[in-house]
Order: sequence, then structure tokens, then C-alpha cells
Amino acid sequence: MFRNTQAVILAAGKSSRFKTGKTKLVEKICGQEMILYPTKLLIEAKVPVTLVVGFQRELIERTITKQFPDDVTFVHQTEQLGTGHAISCSQGTWTRDHILIMNGDMPLVSKDILTKLYEKHIKKDAAISFVTAHNCDPSAAGYGRVIKASDSIEIIEAKEFKGDLSEHCSINAGIYLIKRSFLEENITKLEQSSVAREWYITDLVKLASDQGLGIETIAAPFDCIRGINTFKELWAAEQIKKSEIVQRWMDHGVRFAIAHNVQIDLNVTIGAGTFIDSGVHLQTGTKIGKNCTIGAFSIVKNSIIHDGSIVHSHSVITNATLEALSAVGPFAHIHEKAIIQEKAIIGNFVEVKKSTIGQESKAKHLAYIGDSKIGKRVNIGAGTITCNYNGTDKSKTIIEDDVFVGSNTTLIAPVTLKKNAFIAAGSTITTDVPEYALAIARERQTNKEGYARNLRKTKTASSTPKETEKTEPTEPFFAAFKTDDFDSEQSL
Repeated sequence: MFRNTQAVILAAGKSSRFKTGKTKLVEKICGQEMILYPTKLLIEAKVPVTLVVGFQRELIERTITKQFPDDVTFVHQTEQLGTGHAISCSQGTWTRDHILIMNGDMPLVSKDILTKLYEKHIKKDAAISFVTAHNCDPSAAGYGRVIKASDSIEIIEAKEFKGDLSEHCSINAGIYLIKRSFLEENITKLEQSSVAREWYITDLVKLASDQGLGIETIAAPFDCIRGINTFKELWAAEQIKKSEIVQRWMDHGVRFAIAHNVQIDLNVTIGAGTFIDSGVHLQTGTKIGKNCTIGAFSIVKNSIIHDGSIVHSHSVITNATLEALSAVGPFAHIHEKAIIQEKAIIGNFVEVKKSTIGQESKAKHLAYIGDSKIGKRVNIGAGTITCNYNGTDKSKTIIEDDVFVGSNTTLIAPVTLKKNAFIAAGSTITTDVPEYALAIARERQTNKEGYARNLRKTKTASSTPKETEKTEPTEPFFAAFKTDDFDSEQSL
């Protein structure tokens, strides 16, 4: 489509208005770094890309090459002396007849805008073409103003504009398509601004106008060409991008309880018939099937949730898989490659880490399952934990099909519970349990008849002593428990 065209993205600025001391271009918008938006757009359009970097160049280059290792050429602007100077730094990379130039902080630009600019530029055989937008809002004072007369056109940078904003509502978007021949002849003619002490790319428009060359513009909606110089502008851009994402999924049959109260990233897919409740975060890499329910304030990151599954409220699922018709939560934590198989149930305040929970198995209350393989139809009682770490190594717990684990059980790995085993509540299991066996690992209960009454009398007497009375010494609290009252026998 963009024949004989290459692109230069300007990404060398210091992002001083962000006030973070870091480049704004690696701040994320809907899960993707800002600089990746224009870069990805151009690469997908098969336009060769050169990136002019300067401030924190290593961070920007690492962000780009992580996703596009061989698709971008980098040029270093050692001093940040303006957009005109940045373009001149890239001159050694110019090989095509038309150079598309745009700022790196424009995440909302669409391929449609670039296509219209290219088509008009080629059709009119213009020396330079650029994108404009209409905005009279005083908050848009940071944009350069496009000043047109009957026989001339120029762009006045925001730092130097002295006119009435309400009378000059045409703003410069920062996207240009320039003939390489014109650029080569005129890039050295730019003069340094007396106000900012910089060289501006916008002065090329006036040079073309003074030479009587063809200049074309196309208009785009302001929301599509927003630049980002502050966190407030970042927030505004993210709301627009998020709204686009949510509306797209609505069109595919996904219902959102409160659409503006959901955080959803670009690289997320959702099946038809799924319901997304209030406050949900769906983060990069997440795939949700059809007819699922994601409960309020749950967070799902880089996880797969298959058809018909339910994530109850306030659950956190990271790098995990929920197979069809499974259910987790509320307040569940499923992470580190955990797999919840078909029709399994993970209940409230249960954590599953690096474990597989078999089909139709249940861990419904207050449990920790780590580094474990759980079979089918297993019941994990409330308060059960797998002790998988001894301070130096992680060990595995294996629970085979149809095992019943009573409440408040401690399974000290490595340990295997064979099929159909039964673990008595309150047990600490340290060795393997055979098939169909009942394992009991706890002390026998001992009852001291009348001891509670005696203890209460002792407390009452000691709290109200009489000076004239002599009280007999009472039996110390632990004295009633003799050594011979206990043995090592275990029972239910």
C-alpha cells in the first residue's frame, strides 16, 4: 500500500513534563508500551522503520527489539535539539522516495489516517503533506497551530504562538509525509529558533510554501492524533483506547456490567456470551472462552479460561489454565502454571501454585496446594496444606483419584496418597498412604474430668484473697497432666 515509503519515528525526547526522570515512551497503555503503538502500526503496514532515539535510548531499544528484533533501524540523537535536528540525524538511512515522519507518543493513530495521507500526497504530487485536527480547547495549547492564508501556509510551534487560540483552531498533529528530494534539499536550511534554541521540522512547511511547492493536508479527529506529554494526557489516551477495546468485544457478544470500570489490555481475547463484572482486570496474554463469568474485582493475567468456567469475585489468576466448566473463588489465588481441570472447584481463600487439580476435584475452603498433582474426584478438606518446601528444595505431593483428605491436614512432601485413600482430619502425613487405607496421624484425645471446675475455683480464689485467711496451695495448672496420661497410640 505505502509504495516507496519509509518511516522515521521521533523518540529521543526527555519527557520532562512527566516529571518521573524516565522516558514516557515505555509507559504502558492497555498493556502495551507507548512507543510500540506507532512502531507496530508501521511494521504491520510493511513500511521500513527508523527510530531516532536519545534520552534513555537503551530502554527504548530494548523495548522495541524484544518484540521486533530485526525490523527497526536505530539512530542516535546525541543532543536533543528539536525535531528538525532529529530528522537530520536520520538522513543516512533515507533510501525511499517518500519519508513518513511521526512522533513516538501517538498511540491512537490508525492505519486509515496514514492511508488517507499517503493517497492524497501521491495523488497531488505534493512536496510535503501533513495531518491536522480541529481543537479550540485551551487545554490543547501545547499543539502547534496551522496558519493558512490565500497564498501561504505555515505551522507556528506552541512555544512561539502568540495569537488567539479560539481563532486558530487548526492544530498540527505531528505526522508528515515528505518527498525525499525536497527533504534533502531543505533540511540544512532550517534555522534555530530564537525562543527554544531548537530546529523545528515544522519550518519545512513554510520553506515549501515560500518556494511555491505543493502542500497538502488531511483532517483527522483530535482523539485519534492526541500526543502524550503528561500523565493526565496518558490517562485520557488510555480511556479512549480502552473504550475501543471494550466496544469491539461488545460487538462480539461480550457483556460488561460496568464497561468504564474494567481494565482490559490489547492482547486479550474473550468468547461470546461471557460476562465481565465490575472492576475486573484482564491483562496481557489472557484468553477467555465462551459463556464464562469473571466476577467483580478479579484479576486475570496471561491465563486461559475455557468455556463455561466461573471466576468468582476478588480472585487472582496468573499464568494458569482453567479448563471447561471449572470454578474458582471468591478470593482464590491460582498461579505459576497451575491447571484446574474440567468441572473442578477451587473455593474461597484457596491458593494453588504449580499444581494440577483433576477433573471434578474440590478444594473449597482455606487451603494451600503447591507443587502437587491431584487426581480426579478428590476432596481436599478445609485448612489442608501441602508442605512443599523444606528451606532448600521443593518437593511434590501426589494425590491419586477418589482420595478424601479431611480438614486441617498437613501433607509433608514428598508424599503420595494412593487411590481411594482416606485421611483423617487433623492429620500430619509424612509417608505414603496405600490404596483404600485410612491414615490417622494425630495424638489421642485425653479428657480430665472436673478439671475445668477446679480451675475456675482456683482462679476465683486467687483473684479475691483475704488477708486473715490461710488458703491451701492449689494444684498448678499443668500438674494435673501426668506423664503416664499419654501414650503414642493414635486413634480416630
